[in-house]
Amino acid sequence: MISLEEVRGRLEAGEALESVLVGIEWQDFEQLVSKIFEEHEYKVRTNFRFKTEKRWEIDVFAVGRLYNFGVDCKFWNRGRYKKSALKEAVNVQKERCEELGKFLKGNEIAKRTLKMAQKKVIPLLITWFEEDIAEYNNVIVVPAWKLNEFLLNCGDYL
Repeated sequence: MISLEEVRGRLEAGEALESVLVGIEWQDFEQLVSKIFEEHEYKVRTNFRFKTEKRWEIDVFAVGRLYNFGVDCKFWNRGRYKKSALKEAVNVQKERCEELGKFLKGNEIAKRTLKMAQKKVIPLLITWFEEDIAEYNNVIVVPAWKLNEFLLNCGDYL
């Protein structure tokens, strides 16, 4: 699996994102995001499935001492970046995390199993795009190579 540092170095050397990511699958991207959370001492569950009125899935559910994050990993690496696609993904992730909050509120067994206190789930969208950390509709969008920085300073963003 390619490392985040290798991706960043190749991009800084002028290589196109599409070419850097050839051969990388979306599963690798989710694993990379999971490992970054684990390095920050989060307990991580990937592909966390739950049901409220319908079935839902969170790509990466990271439970920490201070914060819980519901993460959607957007492996957009081909074609043009579209603001409308980002807006739609943000709205879906916000709804997904709201539903996860409802699920956890009514499920003490899940809360104990996940070893989480009464903390809300903060929705995140992680992408490969070279953009700054931003917030749209109460969902924080973080480029993958800025995830470490975000986790070190997340109190400043929340």
